[in-house]
Amino acid sequence: MKQPTEISRRHFLRGTGAALAGMTAPLPAVFAADKKDWLLKPLETDPESGAELYQLTNDERPTDDIYGEQPYASREGNRIAVEHASSDKLSGGISILDLTDGSLFPVVTNKPRFPAFHAWGEYLYYQEMVDDKLMLKRCHYARLVKEDVVELPTTEGRLSYGTVSPDHRYYAVSAHPESGGSKVIVLDLKTGERRTLVQKPEYYFKHEQFSMDGKNRVLIQANKMPDVKQVHLGALEVDHEGIQWFPADRPHTPRPTGHESWVGPADRILFSTASDKDGRGNVWMAGLKDSSPTLVSQTPVRFCHVSVSRDGRFWIGDAMSAADVPIHIGSVKNGKHRRLVFSRTKHDRKQSSHTHPYLTANNRWLIFNSTRSGRAQVYGARLKEGFLDSL
Repeated sequence: MKQPTEISRRHFLRGTGAALAGMTAPLPAVFAADKKDWLLKPLETDPESGAELYQLTNDERPTDDIYGEQPYASREGNRIAVEHASSDKLSGGISILDLTDGSLFPVVTNKPRFPAFHAWGEYLYYQEMVDDKLMLKRCHYARLVKEDVVELPTTEGRLSYGTVSPDHRYYAVSAHPESGGSKVIVLDLKTGERRTLVQKPEYYFKHEQFSMDGKNRVLIQANKMPDVKQVHLGALEVDHEGIQWFPADRPHTPRPTGHESWVGPADRILFSTASDKDGRGNVWMAGLKDSSPTLVSQTPVRFCHVSVSRDGRFWIGDAMSAADVPIHIGSVKNGKHRRLVFSRTKHDRKQSSHTHPYLTANNRWLIFNSTRSGRAQVYGARLKEGFLDSL
C-alpha cells in the first residue's frame, strides 16, 4: 500500500484550517419576490398521482439539477443547487434555489466545474480555479456563505468532481493521468493526509459517492477499458488501498447503465442495467456480502436514471424510451411503483436534457430536468399527500 502523502501546511491552512478567515458575506439573491409565479399555479396536475408540476427555473441559459444519484440539495429539503450552461450572452454558473419563495442565489458566476457529490448536505461543495490554484470550496445552503476548504493537488492528473463524506472529513476523487489509466485518491480534510485508494490501468474510475451509513465507504463505477463493454461497481475504504466488488455486470446482471446510488443509510446500492430480451426488470439492489443481486421490481417498464430517497424507502427512475419520458417512484421494500409525472423532455444528447430525478430530503418534491419549454430547465413535482403511502 502506498504511504499517505502530506498536504503542505500552506495548502491545508488555506483550507479547513483557515475556513473562518476565508468566509465571504452571504450571497445576494437575484430576486426575492414574495411569491414567484411558479409557486402560485402549477403547469399541470397528473391525473393519476395528483402531483402538481411546476417549472422552477426560467433562465435564458440551459439550466439543470446537475445529477440525481446524490442530490445537490439541502438536508432540510427547502433548497437545491442548479447549474447553468453558458449562452450567447451569459456565462455559465451554479446557483442555489429556494423552494419556498423562488429566490435564486448565484454561487459560481463563470463556467463551472461539476460540483462534488455530497447528498442532502449542509454545504454545496465545488471546485474553482483561483489564480493558478485549483480550490475545493463550499457554500452553506442556509447561511449562503462561501469558504475555501483546501487547495487540490494538480500533479495526479485531471481530477473528477469528487465526493465529500457526510461528516465533512474526507474528499475522495478520481484522477486521470495523461499517460492513461486512473486511480482514486482521498484527502483527509482534518489531518491533511492524502492517499491512493485504488489504481488500476485497465479501468476508468468515475461517479465516486460516499455512503451515508457512517462508514464512509466510497461507491465507485469502474468502466473496463478500452471499449467499456463491462461496467463494474465497487466500494473503497478510506483507510486502506483495495476494492471490493458488488455483484453487478456479467455473470450477475446485464451491463449496468452507469446510474447507481446508495440505498439511503443502508450498506447496499441500487442500479439500473441494460435489458435482457427475456428480462423481467432492469433495476437491481446489491450488497458487498451478496453472492447475487436482487431484482427490485419485476416490471416491463425499463428505467435508466435512478436514485433513492434519503430515508432509503423509495427508488426513483425515468422510463427514457417511453412516450413523454414518465418518472416513476417505487418501494424499495416490495418493488411496487407508480408513475408520478410525465417529464415531457426530449433528449438532445446533452446531459441537461436527461431528467436526473431525485426526491428532496423531506420527500415532498421530485426534482428533475426537462426540455418541454424548448430549453432545458429544472422542474418540480409536489407530491400529493398519501402518494408514498400507496406504495
